[in-house]
Parts: sequence; C-alpha cells; structure tokens
Amino acid sequence: MTSPALPKPRSRGFTLIELLVVIAIIAVLIALLLPAVQAAREAARRAQCTNNLKQLGLGVLNYESTNNTFPMGYGLQYYYKGNKYIQHIGQFVAMTPYLEQQVVWNALNSSHPIYIAENSTVSGIGLSTLWCPSDGGIVGLRYPGSPGDGWDDSPIPMTFSSYAGNLGPLLYHGNSLMNQMQGVFSYIGNPSYVPGGISVSPTTLASITDGTSNTFLFGEHSHGKILANSPTGDQFGINWWTSGDYGDTEISTLFPPNFFQNDVQAATYPNMTPRGDNFGITVTSYHPGGANFGFCDGSVRFIKDTINSWPVRSITYNQPNYVIPAGVGYGVYQKLSTRNGGEVISADSY
Repeated sequence: MTSPALPKPRSRGFTLIELLVVIAIIAVLIALLLPAVQAAREAARRAQCTNNLKQLGLGVLNYESTNNTFPMGYGLQYYYKGNKYIQHIGQFVAMTPYLEQQVVWNALNSSHPIYIAENSTVSGIGLSTLWCPSDGGIVGLRYPGSPGDGWDDSPIPMTFSSYAGNLGPLLYHGNSLMNQMQGVFSYIGNPSYVPGGISVSPTTLASITDGTSNTFLFGEHSHGKILANSPTGDQFGINWWTSGDYGDTEISTLFPPNFFQNDVQAATYPNMTPRGDNFGITVTSYHPGGANFGFCDGSVRFIKDTINSWPVRSITYNQPNYVIPAGVGYGVYQKLSTRNGGEVISADSY
C-alpha cells in the first residue's frame, strides 16, 4: 500500500520588513566602505602629486648643473615692435629640456617674448607633470586662445599649472628692494623697465646658505581652488604654465598654507602684494590638512596647514614696504622659504 503524497511546502518570499533590513545593511556597509575607498584614492593622488614635485625638483637640479644657476622666475624679453621689454618665459619653460620635453624647448623662439604669435605653440602644450591629480579640473584643460590675447593681438592658447615657485615671505617687484627677496625665484629683468629698478641675478646653489634640505623650491597652487573663488569665474586667466608672474606660477609664504577658504575671506585683509592678490599668492591644495612642497635638494614633504607661522594680522603693507612690529619674526613656515635667512630649523618642527 502506498503512502499518500505529502503536500509540497509553499515557497516563501522576503517580507517587506526583511527587504528593508537587507537594504539598510547594504547601505551601512557602503557608508563604511566609501570613506576608505575615497581615502585610498586620495592617497594615490597625493602620491602622484609627490612624484610630480620630485620630477620638477630633479629638473631644476639638472638645470642648475648645466647652467650654474636656478631658472629665473618672472623674466623680461626685448620686443622689437614695441621697442620695450615685456614678459617672457617663467621657470617651467626653461626647465623643459630637463623634464624630457626637449620638443617644447625646440618650439620656443627665444629671440621673441612668449606671448606673441611666434611662440603660441609653446603655451598651448600641456605638461602632465604640472597637474596635481587632486586638482582635477586642470587635467587636460586647454584654453584655445582668442584674438587680442598676445602683445601682438594674436590668439594665445594656454594650459595650466598646479605648482608654483617659492618667492619667499615678502614680495617686491621692479624696484630697488628686489634684492631683499629671499625665495628661490623672483623678477629678473632689465632695470630700465621700471624707474629705480635694479638688476637681480638668478639664484645659485651657493646662495642657498640655509641648506637645500631646509628651503622650499615649489609648492602647490591649485587651479581649481583659485577658479572657484574667481570673481569672474574665468578658468583660463589664472595659473598660466608659461608665465613666471606672481600668482601664476609663483607663490609666497606671507600667509600660511590654505590660510584662506575663499577669495572673500582673503579680501578682509588689505592687499599685501605688488602683483596679484592675497589669495593668488598663497599656497593652496586639495590634499586634506596641508600641501606638498618640493625642497631645493629634490625631496618632497607634506607641510600641514597648522605649521608654525608668524601673526600675519600684525603686519602692514604700505607699498613697497612691509612694516613688521618689533618682536614679530618669521615662523617656521616663513623660515623654510628663505634661502639665506640664517635660521636653524629643527626637523621635528614641521
């Protein structure tokens, strides 16, 4: 006799509550993992930024070994059509043969200033070594150029830089105080360009008496942060890679790294620079907590926003002079930007 067939158990699906619990658990896991993924990505970007600065440092040292000086910053070139001296290349163009970019240097007509038609090709070439990956908007960004850009009214295509050279704490431009600047790069040009101007020579290795391992060479100068705070929103008018101008590819340690959150905050201070503005000459970075700096010995270190700095609120500026109250001296941050200040800086102070 056969036993009666047992009824099949009915399949049971997820209840709405169970489904919501599963979704909630997955959401919590994603929330826990996302910061870790973002941190890993930022660590990779920061490592690439460090590598870029190492390449720039190596390029400068190779330039120095060939020319016995560091490249100049803001340079001037005689322009025959205007019968005057006008802005020429900055340090990054001069470094191109030492950054495996000989083709860029070969395209430069050094008998003409950079911002005329004959040299427009150079400005339009993009160098990935100058792009911090955390400064995302700059990667591959290229201004196509418009009539009227150049000194000869020609279009000047342009790419941009996330890095800038060290000018030192105090800024002077085209006057008799130029030789008081203590950075590695500065205005180099014909003294007749500005009444009362003087001739300033490029920096030599021997003139870095504070030690190459204690002197900034380059710092971060994020295109995206400056763009976000541009009153006009002009993404093409800042951080020109071929320029050696203050606020383009030159920065100061007058204000600590990332001191200003925005341009409005920067405007609460009187303008403290002879060219550019407070926000434009300050080190800015997208790396949390600080910025990468290249040093004159080729090393790269991360400098925290909280590094010891002087009380900049106490300093006043009556162009061209800075008035520094008695008892106020350079902080560690400012000392690291002087090539010949004679300071002794402990390695554990930054």
